[in-house]
Order: sequence, then C-alpha cells, then structure tokens
Amino acid sequence: MSTPLLFFFFFFLISFPSYSLQTASVAPLFKDHISLLYSISLHLKTPLRPATLYLDLGGPFSWIDCYQNYNSSSYKLLLCNTPLSNSFNQGICGSCVQAPSPTCANDTIFTYAYPQNPSLRDQFVDYDRPELTDSENVITDVLALSTTDGSKSGPLRRISEIPFACVKTNFLRGLAKNVIGLAALGRSNLSIPSVISAKFNSPKFFAICLSGARSGPGVAFFGSKGPYRFSPNVDLSKSLTYTPLLFNPASGSIHTYWLPSYEYYVGLSAIRINGKVVPFNTSLLPFEPIHGNGGAKISTSTNYGLLESSIYRAFARVFMKEAAALNFKLINAVKPFGVCYAAKSVGVTAEGHAKAPVVDLVMEKGKVVWKLGGRNTMVRIKKKGVDAWCLGFINGGEFPRTPIVMGGLQMEDHLLQFDLEKFRFGFSSSALTEGTSCSKFNFNSINNNFL
Repeated sequence: MSTPLLFFFFFFLISFPSYSLQTASVAPLFKDHISLLYSISLHLKTPLRPATLYLDLGGPFSWIDCYQNYNSSSYKLLLCNTPLSNSFNQGICGSCVQAPSPTCANDTIFTYAYPQNPSLRDQFVDYDRPELTDSENVITDVLALSTTDGSKSGPLRRISEIPFACVKTNFLRGLAKNVIGLAALGRSNLSIPSVISAKFNSPKFFAICLSGARSGPGVAFFGSKGPYRFSPNVDLSKSLTYTPLLFNPASGSIHTYWLPSYEYYVGLSAIRINGKVVPFNTSLLPFEPIHGNGGAKISTSTNYGLLESSIYRAFARVFMKEAAALNFKLINAVKPFGVCYAAKSVGVTAEGHAKAPVVDLVMEKGKVVWKLGGRNTMVRIKKKGVDAWCLGFINGGEFPRTPIVMGGLQMEDHLLQFDLEKFRFGFSSSALTEGTSCSKFNFNSINNNFL
C-alpha cells in the first residue's frame, strides 16, 4: 500500500465516529406529568419497535405485558435449570397445555419473585386476585439502545436475550398510558445495567439525569464512567461527589424478604436547612437486620421526598422558620403537600424555580453534602384558583419501611452515577448552576441505523 493511501486510510479512521468501538449506551428518559413517574424510551423485539418502559431505579428484574399483541420472532421462553433461570432465585418449573406463546410453554420457568408495580409498591399482594400480582413465564428478547460517545447519541446496537417476566395487561394500572412494562435498574445481575455490562464487558456503571421539563427528555447512560456532556459542552462527570452505597440486608418484597434489597441506599446522617440542623431521631436510620426497616434511599417510585412523620414535622418546622425570614406567606396546603405558600410571595429564579431555603443532605458525618435548592425542594401548583409553591417533601406516615426517601423531584437536573464496581453513588451539583440541564443532551443525532 502506497504512503498516500496509508495516510488517507489513517485520516478516514480518525475522522469517522468510532461507534463500533464503543460499549456505552444511551436512552432518553421522560416524565409523565400525570402519574409523575419516569419512563425510558428504547426499542424491543424483532423486528425492532419503539417501546416505553417505566424506569424503576430499584427494580431487580424487568417485566413486560406479554398478553397485549406480543409479536416477536426473537423471543425465547426461559427454560428451567439454566444459569439465567437460577438467577431468579425463586424459580420453579411449570407447564401449560395451551398453544405455545410468550405466556405458555412446557418446562419453562415460573417465578416467585413477583413483579412489582411501583404505584403499588407499598401494598401487600392480594392473593384473592392473582391476576393482579401473578407472574407466569419468563422470556428473553432483543433490546436495542443507541450507542454514545458521551456527547450525542449514535447508531442503535442490538442486545440479545434480555430477561423479562411476563405480566397481564391490567398490571400496568397507575402507570403512563404508553408504558408496556418496566425497566429495572436495581443492584441485581438481572437488571438492565448489569446485563449490558456483562454482554459488552463494559464498566459496571450507569448514570441517570432526570428532567422535569416538558421541552426535552432526560438521559440514561449505561456502561460508561463518563464523559456525560450536555449543551453547551458541559461535562457533568467532572463535578461528581461520591459516597458509599449501603446494603440493606432485607428486601422490601414479601416474596423475597430473605434476600438483600436491590434498591440504592446512602448513609444520610443529618439534614440541614440554611445551615440549621433538623432535629430528628437518627436511631430510625440504621437497618433493622430482619425486616430491613430503616435507611435513606433514592427512588423513582415516588416523585416527592417521603419522610417518616416525626422527621417530616421537624423538617417542616425548620423550613417554615427559614421561609418566614424570606417573607413567604403560608396558605392552606394543597394535598398531598403539608406546607404551601402563596406564589406571589415567593421569589423565582431566571429558570422559573423558587428561591427557597437550601436543604443539605449530609452524609458520612459531614464529609459529603448534597445541596438542594428550590428546583428540588418546591413544587408550583396551579389549579382551581390556587397558585402556590409547596414543599416537595411529604409526610410518609408513622411506620414506613424507609424513613427517608429521596424522590424524583430531588433528583431532577442532577447527574447521578451508580458505580457498581466500587459500590458508590456519585452526584453532581445542580446542572442549572453549571449552565445546562438534564434536558440538554444531544439526541438530535438519534437514528435507526445499526452497528
């Protein structure tokens, strides 16, 4: 090969986007403004079709409606006594005498690890209505996500044999109308991040950046430590602060109570508002070893922060005192909130968020602090003649399993990274303070081409 030809070949290689060499994947995340839950947009089945799945940060395995027009040439029924079936821990073999389909075949796995609908997560299973709780066959099928260099989306890459538990159509109640299943991101080898990392031998990392804006979606990154670039060329991976992920010794499901939790907990030790410590009983936070009660978790199954009643009351008292110093005018609360203010008495930022007292979530005895401004602590409510800003933390009851839950509102416009190699949680400062937002990832280049 001549020297000029070699030069041209080298120039071509460095000029063409090397998506084929990338193992990182990316997908848009949407907020449903009715259910206030989040979903991920991807492609499923063969031939590939766009699909929307509820995003469950703490889910152990994904599930899908196998009853409503499930047509795919690539689905496979999960056979008993295989490595994948054994990963379900509670699997038993079952049989079916109906025509073969995604919901019926001989010698396939049934599972005791019943899927959970996040809108029903705190409810007990209704054994008298098994059609609302049952899981039949487990299947595997093709999933496709866009590749990424960290700054934009690229061609789609197919990922084969992604496991899904089957559910009946009415199991979707409470979720957004276009949702057909659930995408699990929990700390399980059956979750989507774990399967992707295993398939491509990519880093055991994933990150989410939730957007509450109607103008654009948030984003999820899989198999990437970064960069995570948002317009105008802001890499939020550079501002990450880390704290350990904690293990809860017991699952929250009555079907898998003997297994460790798949959800993500952090070592919250204190809460401050404008530097004032919220006085609460910190003995509520250590995990109870048998049932797993306690802790502070990060969850997409609720949009608002949930605080055990005594913690909530202490939190609200300090917040109201600091808000009064800003001349916020209290009004009758709008359900489900407990504290609301007249909108005209609350200053707003250029982005339209409340100028509220700053909430510090303190971890590692003060070594790590996650700061939340009004973007993540207050909600604008306009309805039935009411115009109010309400505190985006609500009373979670007297005896919740988890006394402190950071919900979707607290996460929005923060880049959150889950490092499953070192078992640590990374969070950025607010993207708004960096001159960007979670809705500013470049999905404009998204296409249906394949690697």
